[in-house]
Amino acid sequence: MKGIQVLRFATLLAVACAAGERANGQEAGAAAPARMVQLSVVAFDKSGQPVGDLTAADFEIADAGRPQKVAVFRHSDAKLTQAAPLGPLEFSNRAAANLPHATLVLFDLLNETFGARGEASSFLVDGLKSVESGDTLFLYLLTADGKLYPVRGLPLADSPAADSGAASWTKDARTLVDGALNKMFQLRPVATDMGTRVRQTYDALQSVAGMLATIPGRKSVVWITRGVPIGLPPAFTTSHEPVDFTPLLRRSCLILNRANVAVYPVMQVPPGMGAVDESSSAGVSNEEGLRQMAELTGGPSKTTNSISAVVRQAMNDVRTGYQVGYYPPVANWDGKFHSLHIACARKGVRIQAQTGYYAFPERVSSEQEAVTASVKTMFDASEIGLRCTMSPSPSGGSAVRFALRIDLADLRIAQQGDRYTAHLHVQMAGYGPGGEPHLAPVAPLDLSWSAEELAKARTDGLVWNQDLNPADAGEKLRFLVYDRESHALGTLTVPLRKAQ
Repeated sequence: MKGIQVLRFATLLAVACAAGERANGQEAGAAAPARMVQLSVVAFDKSGQPVGDLTAADFEIADAGRPQKVAVFRHSDAKLTQAAPLGPLEFSNRAAANLPHATLVLFDLLNETFGARGEASSFLVDGLKSVESGDTLFLYLLTADGKLYPVRGLPLADSPAADSGAASWTKDARTLVDGALNKMFQLRPVATDMGTRVRQTYDALQSVAGMLATIPGRKSVVWITRGVPIGLPPAFTTSHEPVDFTPLLRRSCLILNRANVAVYPVMQVPPGMGAVDESSSAGVSNEEGLRQMAELTGGPSKTTNSISAVVRQAMNDVRTGYQVGYYPPVANWDGKFHSLHIACARKGVRIQAQTGYYAFPERVSSEQEAVTASVKTMFDASEIGLRCTMSPSPSGGSAVRFALRIDLADLRIAQQGDRYTAHLHVQMAGYGPGGEPHLAPVAPLDLSWSAEELAKARTDGLVWNQDLNPADAGEKLRFLVYDRESHALGTLTVPLRKAQ
């Protein structure tokens, strides 16, 4: 796409936003939402099965011991993302086989001795074989040189899955795992000091978070590892000064939380037996680092060495869960660690969620990160329902009218006095023949309705009518809608060859 086409793309988006504002009663100057703490929560009954019928009133949150009011609540359930029948030249992000959730197994070769890998790989294969359907399960190796190697990779535009869409790949897990390990074992071992190895590990976890960021709902990473220490004593550093890796841990947990990714550690040795490395003289074990990683991302608090049990739990937990958010006072953003306690008022329900967060004072923008990352995927995010109908433009010629309908039921609509507001970011991306994305600028869309206008919008829908020559956008067009209050994301890809 040429520069003039990108400019036209941006102009079209601005016109579309203006049309949407006029059609739906937007008032200029609506206030942007305050900074929110958002939590991914899984609830279990007494038998350990997920509970999927809780309401916002069932949750009790305490931040550093102070009760908080639930301001944002969203239930995530793959079974809810169903679309009505589509007509000709009509598309929906809830009609195709989009990825509803994902579990990624990370087999860590970087932080394990050569001798222990064989036994762990056998347990891994046995665990994978017990999985009935592997269509949302993916497997990567963290190699000895700190790289991510896909055994069964996520369907990203720049790294297509070798076995995309195959639900039974786990039944042939031994062939896949053995082939990948044999290839990795042929590589010359990389001699790295402990500090470098720790940094490579956290870099890899942050990369995993980036890959999973655009998949809707909660995601799980089953990290099969011996772990890394969270500190080193002076005797084990070249500077002869103690090294604290806690800042790396905090940053990684922050990035994982923003991507809604929970870590499920699996120690390749039984907890308490051989799980302590050269940092043990400082009283800091690898197991402690794994425990903190799990608790700060919403994974299980107890470390185990049962690969099959953890894989099944991780896959089960992502199928139904909750997004719960609250707005703490501005003074709470003090850079300190805040402990969290999340409970359920319903008797017999156990909550699994992150146990705390670091209240960094700088404002971290997750909006653009989520939108930018979403252009790399081969599937659409469906937390916000989108539906688009293509028809000839009333203006004639080769232009096509794209009528994009946003499901208001998926938006966070807040009442402010006698007005009802929603805050969105909207963006469009065109893709050329090689699959390269070209993004139009982000357009903030702050909506405000009266009660009567909102009732009409719920009936008529939030619709943008946009005229575009398909030749200007490339092979396909992707609409991206991000709710700035609930952090929900919806994307819809339209193949433009159908319009040409």
